[in-house]
Amino acid sequence: MTEKKAPASKRSPSRPVSSRRTFEEILFQLEQAIVSHTFAAGDRLPPERELAARFNVSRPSVREAMRVLEALGLVSVRRGADNGIVLLERPDNALEPLFRLHLALEHISVKDLVEFRTVIETWTAQAAAGLQLEAPLTDAESALSRMEAGEHDYSSFLPHDLEFHLALARAAGNPFAPLVLEGSRSAIEKAMFDGVIRAEGWASLRRRLLREHRAILDAVLAGEGTNAARLMSRHIGRFYDEHLGRQKKGGPAQARK
Repeated sequence: MTEKKAPASKRSPSRPVSSRRTFEEILFQLEQAIVSHTFAAGDRLPPERELAARFNVSRPSVREAMRVLEALGLVSVRRGADNGIVLLERPDNALEPLFRLHLALEHISVKDLVEFRTVIETWTAQAAAGLQLEAPLTDAESALSRMEAGEHDYSSFLPHDLEFHLALARAAGNPFAPLVLEGSRSAIEKAMFDGVIRAEGWASLRRRLLREHRAILDAVLAGEGTNAARLMSRHIGRFYDEHLGRQKKGGPAQARK
């Protein structure tokens, strides 16, 4: 008698052979453990020996996986009986060194970075105007007030400038916006710093930037989202046009080099 084949829906699904390296498989399984709430932010992970037994891998492989997580700013690794590996509740922003390295290696250009920032920040300005979240908008006002309070040189002005933009990103209500903007912060700061060094007449440039920041914040506070987005786009684009090379000899193509 011919044996009946099981219906397709009842057959065991084939599973592709994993091409992950051992430490990548550990990271994947750890991610699954976090998703299933086995581990949570703030938890201390089991000791290295126990993790090796649980994942059926060598202790050096566990150590390599933990080094990756530490480099990403997701865990704190401290040696000793009273320390161990802790999943951080407030992790570092791992995007920051990635942006820096990609910019340094010329995988992305300053032009790419400015275009990216313009897309993100025009949206955050418009969203902030619609949401009117009190705490981040107060932070934006505080950062702007600090900029307006003294005759800052560019090195002391830029941190307040960036905090102003980050506060508006937080006011947009989407946690990815400040995460991505903060991750690109040091790359943006370097681009701005280089541009300002080349700028003639820092005092007049500072006054103009303050006027532009104030106009953006006023539009946000007035709930004028479209106007806030327009002002933000002009603010970022104008600085780039004048000080970061788009209108320099060679135009946009050369700016990407």
